[in-house]
Amino acid sequence: MLMNAPAILYEILQALKDFYNKGERHIIYINKLPLTEEDKHVILDVLRDGQVKIFLKSASQKVEWKETGISGVWIGVFFDRDEKPILETIEITDFPMLAMSQREDVEEAIKTLEDRIKSVIPNANLGQ
Repeated sequence: MLMNAPAILYEILQALKDFYNKGERHIIYINKLPLTEEDKHVILDVLRDGQVKIFLKSASQKVEWKETGISGVWIGVFFDRDEKPILETIEITDFPMLAMSQREDVEEAIKTLEDRIKSVIPNANLGQ
């Protein structure tokens, strides 16, 4: 029985227009909504599969994102330690926020790369 798929598809469409026109990102927490199996099937059938998949594998959490056949629309699944899905999202964005390099991680990466360069080029001029 189709219940909420039309509303979610309209929300995705409006969010995609807002992202394109205003740069606004949007997340729909899909598993927090009452969806029938038919709703899920219709949503996935309309969005279809894209070509990009991203996997985050940390010690505490595993996350998978796949871009749908609608560019800018990503489906994310967050897993617990037992690899059971605990959160499912539809993100309207150019790239999933959690998958992006975080500023503090880039800061640490600069130090790591400098150390690695110094280990192979002891007199390297690395600027400031």
